[in-house]
Amino acid sequence: MDYSFIANILEKMIPAVPETLCITLIPFAVSLVLAVGITMAMYFEVPVLKDVCKVYVSFFRGTPLIGQLFLIYYGIPRLIPPLMAMSNVQAFIVTMSLHTASYVSEVLRGALLSVPKGQIEASKSIGLSSFYMMRNIVLPQAVPVAIPALVNTLIDTIKGSSIAFTIGVMDITAVAKVQAGITYQYFEAYVALVLLYWAIVLLLEFIQRRYESKIKNW
Repeated sequence: MDYSFIANILEKMIPAVPETLCITLIPFAVSLVLAVGITMAMYFEVPVLKDVCKVYVSFFRGTPLIGQLFLIYYGIPRLIPPLMAMSNVQAFIVTMSLHTASYVSEVLRGALLSVPKGQIEASKSIGLSSFYMMRNIVLPQAVPVAIPALVNTLIDTIKGSSIAFTIGVMDITAVAKVQAGITYQYFEAYVALVLLYWAIVLLLEFIQRRYESKIKNW
């Protein structure tokens, strides 16, 4: 194994880390906003909207991410010409946001359902509004439950960003692939790639453990 090549390619991949984080963190933030709306519609069983959200979640959870990416980047712009101006980065962010929102919505829904029904019924019986109940009773209990699963979803989003190179986004995966193609040292290139992804994930896991330890000490 050529360790000097691994060190060299890691050095070349580092400048691409911001691009990888961009196509990970922006979609994750957008997905949180979308997921909150989806979860509320399903949790409060809003007519029509609830069924639309169920179909949305089923579609994006039941189809492969790369198929969704190709559909949004190559397919839909043919039907809607103005979208031809969409860049590859924008297409990936849109796709990953929609994809991740379907998973985050299920995480949030599960966290809300973890709150004992007795507390919700008691809140309704004393005349509390739905907004007050969510803000002061349900969410304070649901959020700590959701955090570990949300971090896991973020980790999956980071790993899923590796397919962005298929539409020409120059993330760390694309850099590794290009360098491997030039030098034919595929093994070393992909060793460097997985080590860099692993380092990013280990950092997230460290932050998650610190958060969980603080929660336990409250």
